[in-house]
Amino acid sequence: MLLLNCAIVGIGGSAISIIIEEWKTVALLKKDIKAKKAIAFKNVDADQLRLFATKKDGAWLSSATEDVKQLKEGMMTPLLEELTEKDQELQGEDSIADIFLENVSTPKSKEIHVLVVGAGDYVELRIEDAKNGAQYTDELTHYQQRGKLIQRNCKDYCQKILNKIDALYTLSGTSTLPFICVQGSSGMGKSQLAFALGGSRPWFYWPVFIGESCQSLYENFSLISEAFREVTNKDDPMKKSDENILNSKSDFYNSESLWTFGFIRALLQYCSKEQNQLGQMIRFHTKTSWYVEKCNRTKVIATREKMKKDGKLLPFFVLDEMMSNVNSDGGGKNIAAFQRNVFRVCGLVVVVMGTNAKITNLVGQSKGSYYGEHAWMTVMSRFPSYQPIPFADADKELSWNRIQGTYPVLKSIVANSRGRFSRYFADSAAQYALENSANDIELCDLLDVAFDYVSLKTQKGKQFMGKQNGKDAQLIAISYTNVDSDGSSPSPLKKRKITPVVGTHCMHLHFANLVDPQATEVDIINRQLEVNGESWEPLCCFPEIDEDMLLYLAILGGKTYSGYYDRHMSIDYSTLAIFSMYLKGHGFTSGENTDAISNDYKTYENMVAHMIFCASRRNGVQGIPFDEFFAGLLSECQDKKIRPVTMTIGNTKQTIVASDLLDKYADLAALSHSKIPFLAPPNAEWPQCILDTRAKGCNFGHLVRAKNAERCDIYVRNMEDPTGPPLFFCECKYRDSNVGSDVMKTIIDGLNDVCEWAILLVFCVKLAKLKIEWGHAQVGCVKVNCRSGRVDWVVQPAEEKDRKKLVIVMETGPLTVGVASKT
Repeated sequence: MLLLNCAIVGIGGSAISIIIEEWKTVALLKKDIKAKKAIAFKNVDADQLRLFATKKDGAWLSSATEDVKQLKEGMMTPLLEELTEKDQELQGEDSIADIFLENVSTPKSKEIHVLVVGAGDYVELRIEDAKNGAQYTDELTHYQQRGKLIQRNCKDYCQKILNKIDALYTLSGTSTLPFICVQGSSGMGKSQLAFALGGSRPWFYWPVFIGESCQSLYENFSLISEAFREVTNKDDPMKKSDENILNSKSDFYNSESLWTFGFIRALLQYCSKEQNQLGQMIRFHTKTSWYVEKCNRTKVIATREKMKKDGKLLPFFVLDEMMSNVNSDGGGKNIAAFQRNVFRVCGLVVVVMGTNAKITNLVGQSKGSYYGEHAWMTVMSRFPSYQPIPFADADKELSWNRIQGTYPVLKSIVANSRGRFSRYFADSAAQYALENSANDIELCDLLDVAFDYVSLKTQKGKQFMGKQNGKDAQLIAISYTNVDSDGSSPSPLKKRKITPVVGTHCMHLHFANLVDPQATEVDIINRQLEVNGESWEPLCCFPEIDEDMLLYLAILGGKTYSGYYDRHMSIDYSTLAIFSMYLKGHGFTSGENTDAISNDYKTYENMVAHMIFCASRRNGVQGIPFDEFFAGLLSECQDKKIRPVTMTIGNTKQTIVASDLLDKYADLAALSHSKIPFLAPPNAEWPQCILDTRAKGCNFGHLVRAKNAERCDIYVRNMEDPTGPPLFFCECKYRDSNVGSDVMKTIIDGLNDVCEWAILLVFCVKLAKLKIEWGHAQVGCVKVNCRSGRVDWVVQPAEEKDRKKLVIVMETGPLTVGVASKT
């Protein structure tokens, strides 16, 4: 007779002892093991058990070893993995005597002789954080270092989240906990936050989804992410009804045995180890293998309660990239809700992070039989400011410090932009300064290069210009719809009600954020999501220009790329093409102005403002000569892509440039030789630190969509003389009928009544033949076909001394889709 001590892999607990005759076979040993562990293997036939002998170098595995201690906690070690390799499996017909008595010491107590691996209700998961390749580990180190800075410099912010987690764990009388939702567009610092929390509790972190264009940071967590995805797929929530998955009170969570429950239970057991009870992110520095048991919610709760009884701190779980690249119509809604709810129903705090606002309102209770008023979630939508860390390259760090000393605006830009943009910007600026250290570095050249790099890296990651909703979001961002009609800055509590909002796709695909303050407590009351007794839904807006400078300095167009350039496909869309695509899907109005500043992004007037905005950036931050600006303006009016347009006089082949139109107009000579500044979006104003760079050779300026009282639609401020008249005025008329004499007279008379002016651009579909006398002796008029470049003089005062003012009619032609217009 032999005494064989058998340990079940993945379950933990004490070994079981089997007394067996030497003449028996492994198949009979399997039957004895199943009989001894009938509950554990209730769904497994004896012949499905996999057995492995622990003999190595003529000896058995001692119970005193660390490997056995880990085994009894349900963990695996490299030695245990080696012993349970497939080619080591004992076969049913093998003799007990041959295996346990030949070439090995006789089995005795205080040893483990057999490793038992179940089948059917177990799955082997192998988890390790470290990823080969410096690009991954360097990025992880970067996030860890910056996380420590945030802990030190933003203690109050981090403590609010930690206090919320502790408060959730003190809730009594409820097993399903509210969750924390960290929402923000890319680059705001969501992932970084996971490395900055600190506190006393341990926590787990992994991205739920890792795509081809994901951050290199995520690759450090690819194995735990894959493991979570594997157990999720085995539970297959997509095949379950919405009612079962969305409703955390459903019988599905209360009664089903799930692989994901087993995974969570394994994480809790791993966290129970003393070395994993520190207040930090739990890492898997070495490869860890688990045989995860499919189990029900009750077992997870029992493990949780045992941790509390043993004085262990419960961890919290941070799930990043939640649903960010999942089509919710194809089952992604159920997957996201399931992955969130499996933690909540076990009384565990889960923090979900993502750019997709749909994860905030995946509510099942509101549609089921569960009516009670209760807390739903805490939304975190504001993030600590960017915390720069020294470059790993000492020469680069020295170069960056020197160039910041020369141009302090660089530091201001970094401090007042979202983290990812700031990091790209600083990296490019430092590299440029390092490579050009032997030369005099002009600020305008450095900024153009750095802005281009920010745009390049951003579009490489987001590729928003490759999607229609992304193009729409870029249009809305350039429109700067967040400007309040009275110019005031609302308090955070009022901001939600009065701030113009944009679609949530602008957060997922672009760079808008939720309008809510830092922490918003959302409840479910009478089947509705509510905040402070008012209905709540995720609403988004773009940040103000001084909150995210690089969004407006770099992402919306620059020297080497237009505002609507798709870098991925190398397509330079014209402004007119972008508006045509937008209006085809969303409809069109002419957007008549009121006394308020106009910020309706659906208007013809707004399209013209975008053309001016995009054309102004063609030569970078030093500003663009008037002739080049005007040529850019024409190219923005093409049907599909930007293309050069040559201006010609009438039916002749005589080519001209815009300044030729101003010839012989003495009051316009200065404009001919001036530069149009690098413009902010309509009605946005650059922070003073940006305007101050004019003294360093830059030329930033302001584009205004005016109030009706100013009797024009758009103008560009004269930054050389802010108190003087604008560089030029614009009037926009989108009509079914051509603009004729009466309309032109009204425009000119109206402008004459309110200000001094010298040049006016009138944008319209087409100018009608003037039927009455011009009536403006000192005003010339010329029309330009924006599509073809043909120029025709309408009126030219005969005497040069009478040529004081000029109206340039810009015939844009109709938009390329049918639109409704107002007369």
